[in-house]
Amino acid sequence: MKKKILKEASNLYDLELESVNKISEAENFVYEYENKKNKYILKITHTLRRSINYILGEIDWITFLESRGLNLSEPIKSINGKYIEEVECKRGDGSFLIRSYKKAPGKLVDNDDWNQELFYCIGKYMGKMHKLTKEYTVSNLKYKRQEWYEEEQLNLSKYIPKDQKGVLKKADELIGRLKKLPITKENYGLIHADMHHGNFHLDNNKIIAFDFDDVGYSWFINDISILLYNVLWYPVIPYDDKEEFTEIFMRSFLDGYFKENTLSKNWLEYIPEFLKLRQILIYGLFHQMLDTDKLSATDETMLNKMRFNIEHDVPVINFDFKNLYNQNAKNTNFKL
Repeated sequence: MKKKILKEASNLYDLELESVNKISEAENFVYEYENKKNKYILKITHTLRRSINYILGEIDWITFLESRGLNLSEPIKSINGKYIEEVECKRGDGSFLIRSYKKAPGKLVDNDDWNQELFYCIGKYMGKMHKLTKEYTVSNLKYKRQEWYEEEQLNLSKYIPKDQKGVLKKADELIGRLKKLPITKENYGLIHADMHHGNFHLDNNKIIAFDFDDVGYSWFINDISILLYNVLWYPVIPYDDKEEFTEIFMRSFLDGYFKENTLSKNWLEYIPEFLKLRQILIYGLFHQMLDTDKLSATDETMLNKMRFNIEHDVPVINFDFKNLYNQNAKNTNFKL
């Protein structure tokens, strides 16, 4: 089946099959290929996971951001002038959706790049993204992406054992609290929702993001919290002191962020809540992806620890984010 789909893709995107290399095979089949000495990314997704309109919602947003000057891996059209091509399965069990993007120039960050200058650049990039998304309106309501609470992985009762009532209770309580937070154009909009150092390249000190597969509507502070959760989970260089690294990362990040975007200081106080939300979502994701009857010892230990932390309200990190206020009050976009 994969060979057939790749053959179809070669016709639709005028690519040489010999140039195709598989990058990953998880939520999407992802390949890299060359065409006229330029490099591109090919993504293939089954309609069981994504609909055409859902993916067009991602493309609608990133083409808007790119048109406003944000550096990213932009989508390209097929020879038919379409952003997405659909190839039906012969057995009638759905279709495969094919799309392609320019490969981001530059490289993934390494140990030499992992410093405060990079954290500042990431902050500027996300700040610019959030500033631009305040101006965005979806071009067709059929393309509207999900709200944060509609994430499939937050549908915990579908994936985790029914006896984990403590996890379900804590998740429901947290989601209930977050739903009461104010929503305005200044604090809420489409966000990347999975920003980390594996989803962007660094090219001459410029960030070029890719993999916008998870974009959805949420508070901007959630996007910041997701990034922090990700860099704490798997930093490029392991840290000795979690709290010390958080302070270094956040001060540099926010210094860059507030050069580009305006956000009330009060939102920083909600980072611990959104870190918990991310932990719950990841917990749901692991139960969605893993066969819990055949867990490795490492995975079992990890899931048990996450469950304990969720049920007992253990913070992802013991850090007073209010202490960041004074450092960043000097930024003109940091509202006091």
